[in-house]
Amino acid sequence: MATATIENVFCVRPSSGTDIDVLNRLAELAAAIVPDVFQLDESIKSLPAVAAAIDTAGEYPDDLYLTRTPYKGLENSFWPRPDIEDEDSIEVEAGASAPVNVPIDVEFPQNISLWDEDLSGDEHLGSFQIEEGDRGQGSLAKLAKNEAQGSAYYVTYRVD
Repeated sequence: MATATIENVFCVRPSSGTDIDVLNRLAELAAAIVPDVFQLDESIKSLPAVAAAIDTAGEYPDDLYLTRTPYKGLENSFWPRPDIEDEDSIEVEAGASAPVNVPIDVEFPQNISLWDEDLSGDEHLGSFQIEEGDRGQGSLAKLAKNEAQGSAYYVTYRVD
């Protein structure tokens, strides 16, 4: 049986601070402030720029953890391991990496999910798959991203 060692997680971009609820509230605000239809159209067209400005001003780190299931929650994480490492999640910001160094069995393909622990509900940051066929290829890197959240992470691993 092959064993994969997830070596490192590198944050290209943490999850966005702006979600669909924020955009909906901005749209409601534009309609409340500008009752004129022409000006309302112009206000709505400016929403993407406003959302981008919010994201730029509030680029906060993610509180990262990894699961082998599509289910969120630290109770499902294999890294960090709260019961062993006394860590709930690891704070990672853009341009930073976090060493993982956790082995997992890959008798069958393993789907690895990255999550951001958040008080308002954990956010899915992306997923990738490790397969036994990766054995013997040295360190590999896969991109895990979630376009809706705006997050992108490279995860390096090897399969022995």
